[in-house]
Amino acid sequence: MPLLSALLTATLLAAPPPPAGCQGPLGRAAVVACALAEHPSIRAAEAGRAAAEGRKLGARTLLPSNPQVEVTAGRRVGLWNGERDINVYGRVSQELEIAGQRRKRMAMADAEVTQADRQIELSRRDVAAAALSAYYEWIAAREQQAMIGRIARTSDTLVDLARTSERTGLGSGLNADVVVATLVRVRRQQIEAERRVAAARAVLAGLLGRDGAGLEVEGELSPLALPLELPALLTSALTKRAEIELAKAEREVFLRQVEVFRRLRAPNPSVVLYAQRDGFAEQVLGGGLAFPIVLPAPLGRTYKGEIAESKALARRAEAEVERWRRVVQAEVEVALREVEARKAELELFEAERLQRAEGHLEALAQEMATGRVSIRDAVVLQQTLLEYLAAHIEARRALALGSVELARVAGLLPEGAQR
Repeated sequence: MPLLSALLTATLLAAPPPPAGCQGPLGRAAVVACALAEHPSIRAAEAGRAAAEGRKLGARTLLPSNPQVEVTAGRRVGLWNGERDINVYGRVSQELEIAGQRRKRMAMADAEVTQADRQIELSRRDVAAAALSAYYEWIAAREQQAMIGRIARTSDTLVDLARTSERTGLGSGLNADVVVATLVRVRRQQIEAERRVAAARAVLAGLLGRDGAGLEVEGELSPLALPLELPALLTSALTKRAEIELAKAEREVFLRQVEVFRRLRAPNPSVVLYAQRDGFAEQVLGGGLAFPIVLPAPLGRTYKGEIAESKALARRAEAEVERWRRVVQAEVEVALREVEARKAELELFEAERLQRAEGHLEALAQEMATGRVSIRDAVVLQQTLLEYLAAHIEARRALALGSVELARVAGLLPEGAQR
């Protein structure tokens, strides 16, 4: 265990410090910004884009290959006169592209960069959605924890009154046991709220790359401000969803590959220059063109298989585009109906009645002590009001999380987190 603690401490000390704006209690916008700042999945996607930029840089090369220089030497001996000489041969050749292969390679590299950009967008959206969900879970659990904490004090008073009534003979042991059972239920809900706070803190700390002990959030359990018109949401989703754009970019890459392979089938000539000292002190200079011999498949390389593969992959990507369009349309409508239902559910709770319920719970022990409310009635009232207040918090939590899901499926994250 000491070794494990030392390793954890060293890891935390070696980790980069959080950005300046990620200190102290974090609001909703700050949570998203800090999660996007240094998340590994986003860095991995950005590294993928850097790799695509590297391939694009390689595609800009003017010559398809480096020039080849060949130098040979030989010893010549005359058969009749016995003369001797050293012959030296030199040859330089350079392959040239004449079918526009470089232009096609650059177009394919551009398509790969676009594909990498879409992958970055997808990673940023998923990280923003995860950070917002953890943020809202934390706020909701903290409100539930505070509410149950206030009620727990009242429950302790109820238990004391029930036990006092039992000792004085004014009440039965059954009433005391019922009150204790209710207190256990309240304590269980309190423990569950504490667990939810700790779980949300751990999830958010993992997204931010920070120690959860020093992490705190601030804000209200209010949903994201989003348009609730289905046509507008569908238009936004079909034009911004990263999955659709990623599938389109992938299809474009495969189509560009087909064009590159087709151009590679054209034979590239090579310019040849040579100089040699031949015979007995003879100087020879010359040059010419060399053409490769194109052999039919399967003897020669015709890129037929590569072209067929790229065409099939392009068709698969086209099918993925259509599949994601259907998935997106269904997800947007489902998420919108979810938000509408949660809003309607939240409208059932009236602010005045919620305040009165809080007041009734705090005054319940006093009402029972004065005899205006019996122990059994107090237990029933307490549980009913507790469920009512907990249902209100749950409705607000569900609406907030529903707005995050709607923003995600409509392609409005991470920008939508600012609203």
